[in-house]
Amino acid sequence: MPKIPRKLLLCSALVAALCLTLLLPGCAYVARQARGQFELMAGRVPLEKALATVDFTDEEAAKLRLVPAIKAFGEERVGLSPTKNYDTINPTFDQVIWNVSGCSPHRFESHLYAFPVVGALPYIGFFDREDADAERARLEELGWEVYVRSAGAYSTLGWFKDPLWRSMLQWDREQLSNTVLHELAHATVWIKGDGGFNESWAGFVGDQAARQYLRERQDEDPDSWRLLLDREHDSVQYKAFMQALVTRLQGLYGAGLSREEVLRRKERIFEEAREEYGGLGWRLEGYRRSLDPDRPLDNARLVQFRVYNTKRERFTAALERFDGELPAFVEASRALPALRKAQGKDFDPWAALDALKPEG
Repeated sequence: MPKIPRKLLLCSALVAALCLTLLLPGCAYVARQARGQFELMAGRVPLEKALATVDFTDEEAAKLRLVPAIKAFGEERVGLSPTKNYDTINPTFDQVIWNVSGCSPHRFESHLYAFPVVGALPYIGFFDREDADAERARLEELGWEVYVRSAGAYSTLGWFKDPLWRSMLQWDREQLSNTVLHELAHATVWIKGDGGFNESWAGFVGDQAARQYLRERQDEDPDSWRLLLDREHDSVQYKAFMQALVTRLQGLYGAGLSREEVLRRKERIFEEAREEYGGLGWRLEGYRRSLDPDRPLDNARLVQFRVYNTKRERFTAALERFDGELPAFVEASRALPALRKAQGKDFDPWAALDALKPEG
């Protein structure tokens, strides 16, 4: 029997695994994504080997050496689950992951994709922009508003040992640490079927953990600490503005008006929002330009904002019940997936979050 090349075996196993875990819709979706997934995984190199063999710039090498320390901080100081993710890097992978999400034009109703392992999610990822554009066209044909955005990283939630991408080494220390800790958070708590809660939980924990990591290192890296403070300032202002916009639109969508009248008023609200946003004081250029006329603003974008920023005040309140001790909050949160399994469809992750408190 002829020997089958190892890479072909790996690719076949990868496709088979993806068919089992991402049946959406069937293996047709999987087949389109398997090539990009295979290229990403097949090119993985252990970090130490990469540092010794790849022609990194001094800045890239310095960032790469930070990653094990960031992971160790998350695991040892925050209590996030140990994972083999980010123990390797693909130094040649230059593709972009494209996330596509759809929403009704006249109400906040997301188009959901049903994954049998992780549950329903309000977005789908593609390695190829043409595939993302095809999905955009399909959703638009069905009457959905569509938001397509690039993703600098993603997680397979433990199904594969996710590598770093070389492009991540161009990020500042705050963004790199936040992303690594965010993905570790996903590996720690994941509630099947509730993408909004999962992303909000990981976003909150990632933000808190990255802040603690940089605060403890501000003497050795004051620039990163100042950048974090500027980003926090703009982020708080941005989230408050967007949440107010969401709340205003929710009032419109619940007013019982005709679809045509809702759409007409929505466009006027968006025009006013862009004008008001431009007059706010921003410290960072990225935030200042976020609602420029060339940037999309519709329900599809806003519903993704809600996915990643839902009910943040409830996370803050929960952390305060643990006297601000993030490891204690993380440890208590580990019980949530088991509660979901025990309670089934009756499980409400937000009610469970509100009930989290220190033992005794």
